[in-house]
Amino acid sequence: MQRQTFQAVLQQDTDGTWWYVHVPKEIREAFKQFEKRGIIHVKIAINETTWDGSMLPWADGSAQISIGSKIRKKENLTLGDRLSVSVSPRLPKED
Repeated sequence: MQRQTFQAVLQQDTDGTWWYVHVPKEIREAFKQFEKRGIIHVKIAINETTWDGSMLPWADGSAQISIGSKIRKKENLTLGDRLSVSVSPRLPKED
């Protein structure tokens, strides 16, 4: 499967704990074959930063990707920024 790229706004949950981008339903569907227990392991790229992460499912069929503080600081991201996010499938790490 090829890398998929989408536009998303950097958001924060209501209690301010999680920062994330919303993954459109069609992107999640494209990766459905890689889903395990609802989670899709992906390699994520925003600007110059690439890391291993996961798409976490939402009830409406879309997903979210959490954006940790190290990534936000490295890329100088702030709440409400419009981002170009690229994802490609990866094998999950062994437990």
